[in-house]
Amino acid sequence: MNLEEEMAALVEEFKTTGLTQKTFSAQKGIGYPKFNYWYRKLRDEQSRGATGFMPVRTQGSSLSAETVEVVYPNGVKLRVPGGDLSLLSNLIKLY
Repeated sequence: MNLEEEMAALVEEFKTTGLTQKTFSAQKGIGYPKFNYWYRKLRDEQSRGATGFMPVRTQGSSLSAETVEVVYPNGVKLRVPGGDLSLLSNLIKLY
């Protein structure tokens, strides 16, 4: 069993205990920062899929005449011309 599988099993066990992360990680002999990191990492992967990509919704059939809105997970919204795919690509890579 690799580290990710081991931590995933611990996170699933944690969810059934009703304990705080600090208490659970102390009982398992794991540092709280390490457990919290894996908890958040696995939660985020599950919420957006294992690939790390977010779905893109488009309105209309052509990007060239449309404005594209990029919404980052932290809530920041950017509106850019859809025809400028290079700019759009660079904005996505920023996150």
